[in-house]
Amino acid sequence: MTLTQQKLDELEIIESIYPEKIEADNHDLVNCQDCANDPGKHPMLRFNIKFDQLHLEVLLPSDYPEGASAEIRISWSALDSSQEFQIHDSIKLILSENKGDSVILLVMSELTNLLLDIVNDQLQSRNLEDTPADFPEASIYSRVWYYAHHIYSREKRTNMLQWSKEWCLTGFILPGKPGIICIEGLKKNCKEFNSRVRAMNWQLLKLQHEEPTLASEEMKFEDFKELIFDVHGRDNKHQDLGQFRTFLSEIGLDNVFQVLFNV
Repeated sequence: MTLTQQKLDELEIIESIYPEKIEADNHDLVNCQDCANDPGKHPMLRFNIKFDQLHLEVLLPSDYPEGASAEIRISWSALDSSQEFQIHDSIKLILSENKGDSVILLVMSELTNLLLDIVNDQLQSRNLEDTPADFPEASIYSRVWYYAHHIYSREKRTNMLQWSKEWCLTGFILPGKPGIICIEGLKKNCKEFNSRVRAMNWQLLKLQHEEPTLASEEMKFEDFKELIFDVHGRDNKHQDLGQFRTFLSEIGLDNVFQVLFNV
């Protein structure tokens, strides 16, 4: 995939999350669309993300994401100069730590958390109530569990790992027969993952359990990965569910095992 196509794909994902909030530079957009399949041309892409009072100016340089970091500037009337400096400093750190990756969704997730902390401080100290009415839902987290007849396909597993990165989700895939998927993160991002995973071809895939309203401190996982335990069965495709149950118990989710397997 060309660098230009990666930019366009990232913009499309952002537009799907924040519909009617994105204003792309028409000249840049046309250039990118014209060069999407040309590996020798890498136009830059500029766009704005506009909420009620919160504005983000985004520049994806010509060699983003592989060679250069995105440039992001925010403005919000409720911020003073020290708070703006703090947020821009945090954004720079995120960009430097994730160079080479598509990072706008990650920045949005971290940014909304930072802004919500600031809003909460302001509300407590001055009873300020001017948070934008259409501010993105950043404080509501979910954990969702799926039960699959089996998960063997390398393509499916690779896609899910990539989507978790795109949507800043944590959790795991337990491949084999049966297969289990657990995702946790912003509720809106969990919904997007759900739409994608259900669009794939499955013999059986059920949303078995959902914890729809969690606080960020209730998250159990630090990343999204595959779980591998001892395997058995004629074709070595059945993972040891006893080890899986122990894993859940150790992180305080033993009750979910009963829900997943109706025991």
